[in-house]
Amino acid sequence: MKTFLRVIARVLLLSSLVGAFAACGDTVAPLAPTPTQLTFGDWGGVQADVNSSSTATQVSFECAFGNFPGSIALDPTGRFSVQGTWNRSIGPIQVNANMPAVLSGQVIGNALSFAIAVNDTTAKEIFSYGPATVVFGQQATSTVCPV
Repeated sequence: MKTFLRVIARVLLLSSLVGAFAACGDTVAPLAPTPTQLTFGDWGGVQADVNSSSTATQVSFECAFGNFPGSIALDPTGRFSVQGTWNRSIGPIQVNANMPAVLSGQVIGNALSFAIAVNDTTAKEIFSYGPATVVFGQQATSTVCPV
């Protein structure tokens, strides 16, 4: 469990750094004031897609995906951390389904930077996805997963 918490701490640090750098990019437009929850709708980026609603947030990253229930509350600096499940895939075959996961990150303007820490209970290891940055209203670039 201590290792899992260390991975979560690293993921939070990485997502904060990515958020800070993303704020310097050309695609980020400031929104004021900072919202109290993740804006509902589609967020897209390089090999990443986030779809947020009042009931759940679905994240696709590379060849894997996860579900995080409920709307995502943001603190005053736009940071968040929520628990959910993650699914690894090899091409069209889903492996290690519904593993415990933590999605964390930060919203700055219209950019959402995030990372995911996953507790793979089958392989008995903890791994992370990201960091990645997605922009509200943009389409995700697609990834061709191995077949």
